[in-house]
Amino acid sequence: MLDKTSFRKSVLTFLLPIAIQNLINVAISSTDVIMLGRYSEVALSASSLAGQIQFILILLFFGIASGATVLTAQYWGKKDIKSIEKVLAIGIKIAFFVSIGFFIFAFFFSRTAMRLFSNDEVIILEGIKYLKIVSFSYLTTSISIVYLVTMRSVERVGVSTVAYATSFISNLIINYLLIFGNFGFPEMGVEGAAIGTLVARIIELGIVFYYNSKNHHFVSIKWKYIKHLDPILKKDFIKYSAPTMMNELLWAGGTAAGIAILGRLGTSIVAANSITSVVRQLAMVFAFGLANTAAVMVGKEIGKKDFHTAEIYAKKLLFYSFLSSLAGVALLYIAKPFIIRKFALNAEVEDFLNHTLNILFYYIPLQSISAVLIVGVFRAGGDTKFALISDAIPLWCGSVLLSAIAAFYFGLSTKLVYILIMSDEIIKLPLIIWRYRSRKWINNITRELK
Repeated sequence: MLDKTSFRKSVLTFLLPIAIQNLINVAISSTDVIMLGRYSEVALSASSLAGQIQFILILLFFGIASGATVLTAQYWGKKDIKSIEKVLAIGIKIAFFVSIGFFIFAFFFSRTAMRLFSNDEVIILEGIKYLKIVSFSYLTTSISIVYLVTMRSVERVGVSTVAYATSFISNLIINYLLIFGNFGFPEMGVEGAAIGTLVARIIELGIVFYYNSKNHHFVSIKWKYIKHLDPILKKDFIKYSAPTMMNELLWAGGTAAGIAILGRLGTSIVAANSITSVVRQLAMVFAFGLANTAAVMVGKEIGKKDFHTAEIYAKKLLFYSFLSSLAGVALLYIAKPFIIRKFALNAEVEDFLNHTLNILFYYIPLQSISAVLIVGVFRAGGDTKFALISDAIPLWCGSVLLSAIAAFYFGLSTKLVYILIMSDEIIKLPLIIWRYRSRKWINNITRELK
């Protein structure tokens, strides 16, 4: 029988640090939005569009790390530290090689990268400045994200909080000094924001290496496992992680495609969407935290072959996530007038911002359900192929396709196009609820390794 007090204590112990980390991550991205929004609309739009490359890459890193978590959470249930370290090594090696490819593209082909999202030459030139600097952060982030997410899966969440908090503070200070040229520093605008991001990510990696060196007796990065990947676990990693990596890549690509569509409809809707994205992430802090909590807690029980408890955990965490989303919607309702008054750069942005924020009233509760089921429950049970299908098809064959046709073939209004871009959560809801009720997501994927 489930001990409710013990369960809630476990959830809070895991959730609160993750929620704080999510909040810090949102704060890092919103720092650029808020400060560049006050600097100029062009700088805000350019960094937002250029940042889509980084957005895709970071989600791909999270796909690799989440794929690793599918295995590490279940091996943590068995207390198999050696296998966890081998999976960590596989994840870091793959992520680093991926980061090299993105760095080459963003640094050497920055104009081509910007043209994917905008045909405005002024914005393209500003975006190129941003990419030439921020692309170096791709290399450091590849290691830190995989390591910190793996630490979450073995219930070591404190290091992530410290790393992200330090990263945020350093980013905030550097942005303040370099974007506006305060205290005698040069006024660098979008380049100052890029430098702030780069320095923050370097500091973040330094904290990871320091923590790793002080905890080598526990789960740690070991060069011998990176140099020689375990062939059996590599096969398992590819089997369960490839769909997760593809899931994150297609989701990031679909989101970026939506941004690219907006980028051709004007800078005002791009600016409004940039602000709305930050608001949505803030409202979803606890829901995404519960999704990560589900990935570990449910996966751990499945690794112990306690399927009944895993199912109970999944049900309760799904309910908690939905409640947290309602709280987020309530806060949005209260804060909406302030957000529009404070961040609308002109009358057109104000009109679009009012529209995009209204859409969040239905989007946030729906995303709270899909986040816990797809990112948390399905992946915890090794059901990564279905998670891929349920995320990618509604996005690409639904919202992206429909919004592109509406914008470029029928020439419909920008507001209607935006509604279609945000329609994927509606499309996927019946599919993921059916899968959850089928219980086909419950699979023990661990091996008895020597």
